[in-house]
Amino acid sequence: MRVRNWNVSVSSLALIVVATSLVLPVMGGDSKAAPSASYDPVTDQRLLQPAAGDWLMFRRTYDGQGYSPLDQVNTKNIKDLVPVWTFSTGVTAGHEAAPVVNGGILFVTAAYNKLFALDAKTGSMLWRYDRDVPEKALGEICCDVVNRGVALYGDKVYMGTLDAHLVALDARTGHVVWDTKVADYQNGYVITSAPLIVKGKVVTGVAGGEYGIRGFIEAFNAETGQSVWKTHSIPGPGNPGHESWAAGDAWKTGGGATWLTGTYDAQQNLIFWGVGNPGPWAGDVRPGDDLYTDSTLALDADSGQIRLHYQYTPHDLWDYDGVNEAVLVDIDRQGHRVKGWINANRNGYFYLLDRTSAQFIYGEPFASPTTFTGLDPKTGRPNVDPSKSPEDKKVDTCPAFLGGKNWMPISFSPATGYAYVSSNHWCMTISDLPGKYEAGKMYVRADFEMHPAHPDYIGEFQAIDVATGKKMWSKKYEAPLWAGALSTAGSLVFTGTLTDRDFTAFNAKTGDVLWKFRTNSGIVGVPVTYTVDGVQYVAVLSGFGGAIPLWAGPIHEKLTKSIPQGGVLWVFALKK
Repeated sequence: MRVRNWNVSVSSLALIVVATSLVLPVMGGDSKAAPSASYDPVTDQRLLQPAAGDWLMFRRTYDGQGYSPLDQVNTKNIKDLVPVWTFSTGVTAGHEAAPVVNGGILFVTAAYNKLFALDAKTGSMLWRYDRDVPEKALGEICCDVVNRGVALYGDKVYMGTLDAHLVALDARTGHVVWDTKVADYQNGYVITSAPLIVKGKVVTGVAGGEYGIRGFIEAFNAETGQSVWKTHSIPGPGNPGHESWAAGDAWKTGGGATWLTGTYDAQQNLIFWGVGNPGPWAGDVRPGDDLYTDSTLALDADSGQIRLHYQYTPHDLWDYDGVNEAVLVDIDRQGHRVKGWINANRNGYFYLLDRTSAQFIYGEPFASPTTFTGLDPKTGRPNVDPSKSPEDKKVDTCPAFLGGKNWMPISFSPATGYAYVSSNHWCMTISDLPGKYEAGKMYVRADFEMHPAHPDYIGEFQAIDVATGKKMWSKKYEAPLWAGALSTAGSLVFTGTLTDRDFTAFNAKTGDVLWKFRTNSGIVGVPVTYTVDGVQYVAVLSGFGGAIPLWAGPIHEKLTKSIPQGGVLWVFALKK
């Protein structure tokens, strides 16, 4: 498939996600199993210091490490891990969510704005919530009708929707408590990722960077749904950074989507949140660095004011969407303790920065990048190879726009000091196209096609020593990787694959494959682990979809088109 003239609607691509007749909130399941009598409200303190057996937010802890202190399942007994229950969502399309678990209640989302509350021990459904997706929203969503999860606070569960609303539901019953419009989906805005709860506020970003939106991060009162603060990722006139945009109105349609869940440093009271690519991809209308696109922002949690920022790819011409998560780490490096953040960036470099100052420490290539000849050793600013600029010619460069790493979260283990990354080695031919902005329509203005960087593999699951940025071990796969990672105190790392549909456990230190289980579909979800009644469970959603079928062209046709679809939550425990 060759993709051309991305200045128009992609409703034709959305035919694979045709809307069905959805219903208003539906209650079901065994009323005796309902959580009303046993649900433990989620407090600020529980979020700051979660019990080992709970998984109360997208990455379990505010630092975004995706690490669990549970070790009942470990390298010695992983061979005895077996499925103990499954749950089918009843829909196809991409299933990219991380389950969230509070005590014995598991919450998981699926494509098309679906949310299920399940008994975390047995899989019995307690209630479900279905939200209708407007037909126009279905026709204009960039990258599949996914939802990556929920947030918990008090007695409520919070979910962003494909029509750009934020919904609060009673965690015991599924009834809607409040419903707040965040943005207008008819202008290209959607919400696909889990909110972040910070000090009684529900914080969310928005997707839609390919539609000429102006991105933002917004915080809402968790009890009422009313806005508390809103910070745009594209600075307007009079704001710092506005000078990095061309004179005129380019900043109004500058992209900068904020579509992945952020992290939080309670000690500094800073929320770290990624900002995506500028729009359009063609850079002629926006000469300059285009702040704060392709950046991580550090926001004051009380006011939303930008305290720090770091831009990975100034004046991005390749869709090196910098929205990837900032994982907070404290490590020893060259005899010093570093309070840092790490970022496996779409541009193919793995970064370590000081989270107290946003000072660049290092950036090491991890995904065969050729667009840059390297990074400035002091600032980390990329040195662009002029032959890789598509502004006046067709070029072939790496990585492709889907990135050295896309949305799928890395995991960091404080036990090994390694970050575990689902990375991809692919390249693209790309050139600019003419066009103009039209509200609610694709505003990309690029012609592109992807191809593998290497003849025998694209995906690489790799362990990177965070102190040095060096690769310690890796496992290569012919097809791309699109699943998140989970590391545990049992010296294990879990992730999933696409064409072989395997849920796999590695030795966290050596990379040896210790266990794998073939699921129903390609895995693009985020694994988690939790305990109920003293038993450790490991859970992952299997259900291929997401950006690859829509955007990967020949790679999808050759490697992933035949993957079975359908969403199933798989839950494992040690056999008795």
